Amino acid sequence: MTDEGRYIHVSIGLPGVAEEQIRIDLEQTTFTVTIADNGNTCRKVIDIPQGARVFKKKFSDGVLEIILEKTVP
Repeated sequence: MTDEGRYIHVSIGLPGVAEEQIRIDLEQTTFTVTIADNGNTCRKVIDIPQGARVFKKKFSDGVLEIILEKTVP
Protein backbone atom coordinates (compact mmCIF):
# COMPACT_ATOMS: atom_id res chain seq x y z
CA MET A 1 0.00 0.00 0.00
CA THR A 2 1.37 3.42 -0.93
CA ASP A 3 -0.02 6.85 -0.10
CA GLU A 4 0.45 9.26 -2.98
CA GLY A 5 -1.24 12.42 -1.78
CA ARG A 6 -4.82 12.36 -3.05
CA TYR A 7 -4.74 8.62 -3.86
CA ILE A 8 -3.89 5.43 -1.97
CA HIS A 9 -2.68 2.53 -4.13
CA VAL A 10 -3.28 -0.97 -2.79
CA SER A 11 -1.80 -4.05 -4.50
CA ILE A 12 -2.54 -7.54 -3.20
CA GLY A 13 -1.11 -10.71 -4.73
CA LEU A 14 -3.79 -13.41 -4.89
CA PRO A 15 -2.33 -16.29 -6.91
CA GLY A 16 -4.82 -19.05 -7.65
CA VAL A 17 -7.83 -16.92 -6.67
CA ALA A 18 -10.66 -16.25 -9.12
CA GLU A 19 -12.20 -12.78 -9.29
CA GLU A 20 -15.57 -14.22 -8.23
CA GLN A 21 -14.05 -15.24 -4.88
CA ILE A 22 -13.07 -11.66 -3.98
CA ARG A 23 -15.29 -9.36 -1.94
CA ILE A 24 -14.34 -5.74 -1.17
CA ASP A 25 -15.96 -3.77 1.66
CA LEU A 26 -15.26 -0.13 2.33
CA GLU A 27 -16.31 1.38 5.64
CA GLN A 28 -15.54 4.74 7.23
CA THR A 29 -11.96 4.01 8.23
CA THR A 30 -11.31 0.46 7.01
CA PHE A 31 -10.96 -1.34 3.71
CA THR A 32 -11.57 -5.10 3.85
CA VAL A 33 -10.73 -7.71 1.21
CA THR A 34 -12.34 -11.11 1.77
CA ILE A 35 -11.55 -14.26 -0.20
CA ALA A 36 -14.05 -17.15 0.03
CA ASP A 37 -13.10 -20.61 -1.27
CA ASN A 38 -14.98 -23.85 -0.56
CA GLY A 39 -16.20 -22.73 2.86
CA ASN A 40 -12.83 -21.25 3.86
CA THR A 41 -12.55 -17.50 4.32
CA CYS A 42 -9.48 -15.27 4.45
CA ARG A 43 -9.84 -11.60 5.33
CA LYS A 44 -7.43 -8.65 5.29
CA VAL A 45 -8.44 -5.37 6.96
CA ILE A 46 -6.54 -2.19 6.11
CA ASP A 47 -6.92 1.14 7.91
CA ILE A 48 -7.59 4.07 5.58
CA PRO A 49 -8.43 7.77 6.00
CA GLN A 50 -12.09 8.44 6.76
CA GLY A 51 -14.21 9.11 3.68
CA ALA A 52 -11.90 7.50 1.11
CA ARG A 53 -13.71 5.89 -1.82
CA VAL A 54 -12.81 3.30 -4.44
CA PHE A 55 -11.63 5.24 -7.48
CA LYS A 56 -10.48 2.31 -9.63
CA LYS A 57 -10.03 -1.45 -9.26
CA LYS A 58 -8.48 -4.10 -11.47
CA PHE A 59 -7.82 -7.82 -11.07
CA SER A 60 -5.35 -9.33 -13.51
CA ASP A 61 -2.89 -12.25 -13.41
CA GLY A 62 -3.54 -12.92 -9.71
CA VAL A 63 -2.98 -9.32 -8.60
CA LEU A 64 -5.75 -7.12 -7.20
CA GLU A 65 -5.00 -3.42 -7.69
CA ILE A 66 -7.22 -0.82 -6.07
CA ILE A 67 -6.89 2.94 -6.08
CA LEU A 68 -8.69 4.76 -3.28
CA GLU A 69 -9.38 8.48 -3.55
CA LYS A 70 -9.21 10.55 -0.38
CA THR A 71 -11.88 13.16 0.19
CA VAL A 72 -10.70 16.73 0.03
CA PRO A 73 -11.69 18.72 3.15
